Amino acid sequence: MADEMGSEPGPRWAGAAGLNPVLATITPFTSDLRVDTGALGDYLAFLHESGAQAILVNGTTGEFPALTVAERKTVLEFTRARWPGQVVAHIGTTAVGDAIELLDHAQSHADAVAAIAPYYFAEPPEAGIREYFGTLLGRTKVPLLVYNFPRHTQVAITPGFLSSLAVVYPMLAGVKDSGADRGITRAYAIPGLSVFVGSDGAAAHIGEFGAQGIVSGGGNPVPELPVRIAEALRAGDNAAALRWQSVLDECRELRRRSGLTDVAFVKAALTERLPGFPAAVRPPLVAADPEQTRDIRTYLRERILPRIHENGS
Repeated sequence: MADEMGSEPGPRWAGAAGLNPVLATITPFTSDLRVDTGALGDYLAFLHESGAQAILVNGTTGEFPALTVAERKTVLEFTRARWPGQVVAHIGTTAVGDAIELLDHAQSHADAVAAIAPYYFAEPPEAGIREYFGTLLGRTKVPLLVYNFPRHTQVAITPGFLSSLAVVYPMLAGVKDSGADRGITRAYAIPGLSVFVGSDGAAAHIGEFGAQGIVSGGGNPVPELPVRIAEALRAGDNAAALRWQSVLDECRELRRRSGLTDVAFVKAALTERLPGFPAAVRPPLVAADPEQTRDIRTYLRERILPRIHENGS
């Protein structure tokens, strides 16, 4: 599928995933913080049974900065073997050599790749960022999404910069925008490129931003919600999309009140959907404590899941 898609990156990839949410997967760990492939298999089956069709592996929600290059390869290979839908592999890292290694590996296992700007060096010269992305775009045979997340990278991918890359590199498929400026999101709507918003709060509003869909991390414990929002939008039922968005927003508010990081919250919440699921995270993140986990599970069980099940698809 990757080779077939490579001949027409932007439109082909958007046509396959358009209006469908992309679930940004987590990486489960054992109690001694090794990658737990058994739990990963159960979790992928849960996402698929909930209606998800496309996933992004080894992204921020997957704790990619805490994984070695070898672990990221293992996670991608395992996921590809078990996931029947589309797989986007995040290959971004601080070292361009590691990103090249991850790209070369991903081209045999993923339908598309995404790359965040290199981080740590604050406000690097634009020429250096251009060289970084140009190296990857000139090498890839599968569509590539530039991943904009300036809060973490201290690098803002401007619409002008993205447009200039599109002129030179035909394998540029679009952008995953996890920035907070929706004016920039709208300006990313460049002919031939796809825009995916990295915010669950935007799921029912992607049309307002000229986007094709969302990449959802917070939707992992309740994947039915972003899936149903997308189904409603495809059917032209904006009222239904907004109703499901209100439930998803309630989950987002629960996360905010918990005081946990997004990853720790998602893993704690998944223990309600997948009994025995490991909620461990790697340092420097900290997992939910027993009281936090109990509160999250109780709220999901009593307030969120009944609404999902009563209106099952």
